Amino acid sequence: MWFLLLYLQISAIQGLNVTLRGSKNPCIGRMEVYHSHGGNEQWGLVCHYGWKKENGEVVCRAIGCGNHIDSGIERTFYRDPPLPQQYWKDQVECTSKEESLWKCPVVGAHIANCRSDLSFVAVQCSGNVTLGLNLNGLHDRCAGVVEFSTPNGIIGVCNDNWDKSIASKICQELGCGDHHYIPKPGMFKRQLSKHNVLLNCVGNESFTWQCMERSDCQERASVVCSNYKRLGLRDGSNACSGLVEEYSFENNSWNLKQTDGMSPEVLCTELNCGSTGNFTNANGTNRLTCSDSVKLRNFATKCFGDISIDVNGDEFGVCYSDSTLSHKKGVVVCQEFGCGEVVHVQKGSLIYNGLLSNVVCQGNEGSLWHCLAIHDKRKTKQCTGTKVKCSDSLNLRLRDGLGNCSGRVEVQWWGSWRSIGSDQSPINSDVVCQHLNCGAPTQITRELFVEGKQQQLESSWDFNCKSSSAKLHECFGKTPLRPLIQKKNSIEIICKKEELMFFEGDVPCQGRVRIERFDGETSWLPAEPKEENKQKASNLCQVMHCGSLDSFENEQNTTHANVKCLGSVSVALRNPLAEKCWGMVEVCIDDKCGGICTDTWRSNEDSKMICENLGCGEPFQGQLTLKKNYLSVSFYSVYCSENMRNMSMCRFIHNKDSDCNTAAQVICTDSIKARLEDPRDKCAGKVSLFYKGQWTPVCQDSKNEDLKNTICRELNCGGNLQGTDHLSLPFHDQSQIQGLSSIKCLNRANSVSKCDLSEASLKSSCTVMYLKCTDWERLLLYKMEGKCSGPVYGLSKEGKTPQLVRGQGWGREEGQKLCEYLQCGNYTSHSTLDIPIETTEWWNKTYNCSGKKSMWECESQDQPIQLQQLNIQCDRIPPAITLSDNCTGEVLIDKNHVCASQWHDHMSQELCHSLGCGKAIRGLSTKTGKKNCWHFSCSGMETSVWQCGSKIESCENILSVDCQNGVEFRTTEKCGGKLGIRYKGKWEYVCGELTKADAKKVCDVLKCENSQLLDEQEIAMHIKLNIICPEMHQSISQCVQHLQKDECRPAEIKCEGYTPKQRNSSLGLILGLLGGVLGLLILFLMWTKRKRLLLALRHYRNKNGKYVNPDVNEMDKMDTEDRDLSEGKASFLDDDDYEHVDSLMDKSGEEDEDDRKRGSSGTEYDDIDGQANGISPQTLHDDDLNLPVLPKRPENILDQDTYEVEIEKQEDYDDVIPVEAGTNENAGTTGTQAHVDVDVDEGLVANADAVFLTTEVEVHTQLE
Repeated sequence: MWFLLLYLQISAIQGLNVTLRGSKNPCIGRMEVYHSHGGNEQWGLVCHYGWKKENGEVVCRAIGCGNHIDSGIERTFYRDPPLPQQYWKDQVECTSKEESLWKCPVVGAHIANCRSDLSFVAVQCSGNVTLGLNLNGLHDRCAGVVEFSTPNGIIGVCNDNWDKSIASKICQELGCGDHHYIPKPGMFKRQLSKHNVLLNCVGNESFTWQCMERSDCQERASVVCSNYKRLGLRDGSNACSGLVEEYSFENNSWNLKQTDGMSPEVLCTELNCGSTGNFTNANGTNRLTCSDSVKLRNFATKCFGDISIDVNGDEFGVCYSDSTLSHKKGVVVCQEFGCGEVVHVQKGSLIYNGLLSNVVCQGNEGSLWHCLAIHDKRKTKQCTGTKVKCSDSLNLRLRDGLGNCSGRVEVQWWGSWRSIGSDQSPINSDVVCQHLNCGAPTQITRELFVEGKQQQLESSWDFNCKSSSAKLHECFGKTPLRPLIQKKNSIEIICKKEELMFFEGDVPCQGRVRIERFDGETSWLPAEPKEENKQKASNLCQVMHCGSLDSFENEQNTTHANVKCLGSVSVALRNPLAEKCWGMVEVCIDDKCGGICTDTWRSNEDSKMICENLGCGEPFQGQLTLKKNYLSVSFYSVYCSENMRNMSMCRFIHNKDSDCNTAAQVICTDSIKARLEDPRDKCAGKVSLFYKGQWTPVCQDSKNEDLKNTICRELNCGGNLQGTDHLSLPFHDQSQIQGLSSIKCLNRANSVSKCDLSEASLKSSCTVMYLKCTDWERLLLYKMEGKCSGPVYGLSKEGKTPQLVRGQGWGREEGQKLCEYLQCGNYTSHSTLDIPIETTEWWNKTYNCSGKKSMWECESQDQPIQLQQLNIQCDRIPPAITLSDNCTGEVLIDKNHVCASQWHDHMSQELCHSLGCGKAIRGLSTKTGKKNCWHFSCSGMETSVWQCGSKIESCENILSVDCQNGVEFRTTEKCGGKLGIRYKGKWEYVCGELTKADAKKVCDVLKCENSQLLDEQEIAMHIKLNIICPEMHQSISQCVQHLQKDECRPAEIKCEGYTPKQRNSSLGLILGLLGGVLGLLILFLMWTKRKRLLLALRHYRNKNGKYVNPDVNEMDKMDTEDRDLSEGKASFLDDDDYEHVDSLMDKSGEEDEDDRKRGSSGTEYDDIDGQANGISPQTLHDDDLNLPVLPKRPENILDQDTYEVEIEKQEDYDDVIPVEAGTNENAGTTGTQAHVDVDVDEGLVANADAVFLTTEVEVHTQLE
């Protein structure tokens, strides 16, 4: 199958490779065929032998030349161009029905006899083929659709494989020069054709028709040749009227064309302006007006946008072409509208009525309509439109600046204003200032203008001018595609011609007008000419936000104008506390106020000016905690002249089109102030500073005494009260909170605002400073008769004891203030008390509370003279104070805890006493971090907690108190042992030794017969209590005291009925079982190692000093039994058959030791073989006792068990029981006999009286 397809394909190609050459008509001439031979493709002739008419008919039909007229041998004509040198065919046999000569039978190539006479076949067909270019129906314009006119009709040329070489061949064949441009298919109107052909030229064809191959393609090829004379119209009312001009590709220019003898209809048709037209003569020229009217629409007034065309009142779109062709199209459009030069052409919106497509312009056409394009009103199509931006659509402005010549650079781009975020450069600034006629740019050293809300120029465009003389549109250029980056800051410029006017003087909105320019020129607004300068003054009032002009006068003795506006401007710092030295910067224009954007606020220059204007010292760096929306931002920047000293006279720029919503904040040093916080004391308390807009505690680690003295002086409280015990309170300031540290003050500073806070920092956790000044005072009640009633006393540094407050000048108003000060509710009544004894302890102050806010403001200058004490009655009944666990535990008031801060031991004593719990053992601080705790400020003189000052706030360390009546005693054993005490829910040992009297008192309260024993596992590790009873006491709980040192040994006590603590029975059982298991293990080891027991003596001394001779085969017998045991023949518990022996006496070991001390003899061997059999003991004589007993060790016993032995004298062992005696003495007992055989050299022991063997192994016997 594939072979058949290949054959058909080859046949189709070869059937078309036939041509007629040598004449001016492609249908007459010598016949040549194209054939490949030996890898070379060449044209060759056909031999005339066997040629017939049917062959010619096939040829004429195959090449599209009509009918066959004549064909046959030829030798004379058609020889130019020169003949080929080869013949490819001979004896062709066609039947006239074949489609191609290549399908007819032939004889092969290289026909020798044809070559010899140089004859060939010539063919003459009836038809004629003419090449032409159809330009919208015109055929002599050197441009248009390529087509052939044949006897069978119009044959089109396929656009497939259409290239410049074939296009140039077409132009040359028509005498139209060379190829100039190949339009896209459909550019020109085409005439219907029967079919289309491919042009597949080899290179030496005389006619392009000779290149044709049949094809079924759809798109037709077209060409514009270099000799094409394009026509256009200019200076008309629309694109289809005006003077006729002709364009020369060679000269690249348009010239007026003489229209004499030209048909208007032909011209209008060629111009796509209708089918009819007429000439009118005006000033000696012929003006053509065609039947169609064509105009561009929706573009002329804006110089940018989508292109659309009005044709006879109907609107059509222009389809977008590729980017390489679009720029020139934009050039023509911008020129046609008079909009300057093209900036950019891009795809527009989707349109459904596209009339012009594939538009190709040279760039110098008078109208887009005159560019080459596909025009077809009958077949409008859906496509993407074309959008053009011309240079006249661009504009620049400086926005949100000081005037027209300063501000943020914005460009008008596609009809909307956009900020430019390109990198700022001097050249770019030059172009901007020159474009705005504002002179040269000046350098900006500060951020003055805020980013606007306008969209920034797309990142694909860059503003980069090549020179200062560049035109605006030349500064814009496309950049390569780049990833999205962070938005750049907009370009900000101040040009030197920017002119600023300010008021001089100290009062805003009036005075002499100073004119400053950035080029350094300075002048004053003159009074003349009056009307002109009066208008300038009116404009100044509006620019300075001063309302309308009030007066314009000539300043005395000068030519300057004096201007006064009706409005007012003020600048202040706004905060919730209405203080003047800190807050957000607020600018008030008459009664409308707003903030200034923080982005443009200069923290040094601007802040310094406003602090000086307000008399608040220097600016202090810091951030306030005010909410962002506390003050709306009405102005985005402030600009002050270098000579300006009053900020209210500066230029404020409105916050228009800005996204800034945070107002500038300023803290001046004079906003920093100190206070001492205590609910009762004057000139004493916890130290805090008003710092960065809020009260902040000061850390105790600020040990600068100058700081403390400065705070006291600032508060008119004298100096720091040194040498007092207020810092030795047991729980003073243990809470850890955030506070200020590292504050430095000079020696004589009178305000904290004058201190050095440059190194001050906030510590996350510190102890708050507590300070008492020398002018410290307190009013208090301390009598037992009432918590909110009784005699009133004063306490200060001057008096070491409370002083009597006089009743002089006291009324209801003063009484109410006092009750409020004492936190005792409302005033009920007061009276005066006569003092029965003479005293000098009188409070040296009187009080008058009329119009005063606090008790300390009530102090009067009246001289105290009355000698009666004030007695006050207030109506408050304080809540009860309890301990969480009867007489011990956490201190509670209505379920709220009490903070340990500033709590005196004295108050613990008073609390326990008031609860009937005896005296306080101690107070304890526990870290919890609870909220809503009671804080008490006590002086130590009070008899009730409620006579102290109090407040409720959060607390880190809460208070616990242990009273004596809250304790419980126990012992570790019944009626004795170690003594423990329980308080605060925990058990502890009592410290040290108790006296007999104290021990008896403890025993009395123990009731030990029924008491529960103390579990030592529950005892706290540290001992903190002891018992020391005073001479007069009522209860042993009154003897409990808190231990001053850290640790001591637990106290022990023995009461009547004391029983030592029994051992734990379970522990004894466990120990017994462990002992039994250990014993069995020992017995097992003794059995498995019983051979080692042969160290026990087998010979026992009898009463006559004789020794028993053991059985020498006894060891062999033991070995046999061992083997039997290993083989299972003997029981582990079977008795040995050895002789029973007595155990040695306990003191034998001692005797042996004594003997060694007396010099017992030994050998160079420490061990001997335990199985040396057949040696009988011999008797040694007295004179041989000092000789060595043992001989040199024999080598044949190296592998035997060895034992340590010694030879002793017989008389040294009188207490050893003889064998006979031992046997009789141990009758009825069962023992283990130790058997040791020793080889003894007979020569050495011949005269010896006795041989003694000892071992280190003791053999014990057990009763049966």
